[in-house]
Amino acid sequence: MPIPASRTLQWTLAGLSIAIIAIFGAPESARAGDVIVEDVVARVRAQDDGVRNETARVEIRQIDAKGADHVSTHRLYWKNLHGEKGLLGKTLLVSLSPLEKRGEGFLLWQAERANESQAWLYLPELRQVRRVAIAGHQEHAHGHESTADLNLGFEQLGTRLTGVTGALIGKEVLDGVAHLILEDRSTASADLLPLRRFWISATDWTIGKIEYRGADGRLARTQRIVWERIGGAWVWKHTEIQPADGSGKTIVDLRDIALNTDLADRLFTVETLKSGRIP
Repeated sequence: MPIPASRTLQWTLAGLSIAIIAIFGAPESARAGDVIVEDVVARVRAQDDGVRNETARVEIRQIDAKGADHVSTHRLYWKNLHGEKGLLGKTLLVSLSPLEKRGEGFLLWQAERANESQAWLYLPELRQVRRVAIAGHQEHAHGHESTADLNLGFEQLGTRLTGVTGALIGKEVLDGVAHLILEDRSTASADLLPLRRFWISATDWTIGKIEYRGADGRLARTQRIVWERIGGAWVWKHTEIQPADGSGKTIVDLRDIALNTDLADRLFTVETLKSGRIP
């Protein structure tokens, strides 16, 4: 039986960037002015797929409603699978700090449909690997998770779209750059917040902002994303997730980013996780 992920890893790394949630085609008839959703999707997909794999140092700051700041650091490994065997990518996250969490490992195989993804957690003090439930599948009133330390669910870890069935609903200038606004009612999982709005740069096809909303349209949280161009590819280096009720914030920063190096397939296996011998 799956068990809930540990507090540190509850956000299930699927998105730390890195292209963790795929973009699917949308109806040709969906337009905003003369722009067709299908064209936007194709451009964003091409931009995302410029990264084959990525490693980075990750810092996560959890700021609670009282302003208390909790910091953890991790080593990230990610590999783009481009939908091979129904998988978007594989992610390995290893905790570096705080000291009591050092050595914890988290492995995610991200499927095209969120509820088909698989995840495992390595607990060094027990020398055990446990199958874990994907965080973010248990949404509660207005999008809050009852046990989450982070206001960051599974669907927020990536900056891509899943199961686009919506339409381009307008345009807006964000940080001085023109963005297209795509509204998507996701079919990826019945458990995730079903309505999302993506602000997509008409210049470089990165996603600068995401709003997560309930079926009634009520805003649950907002995510802002800052991107960096490395070696001809765009990757995000900073994201902030703010609940609509202002109850704290989650900030994620990526440093020491390396792209398109050789990451062996065996790195992303349960056997490697069990060994505890992770780079």
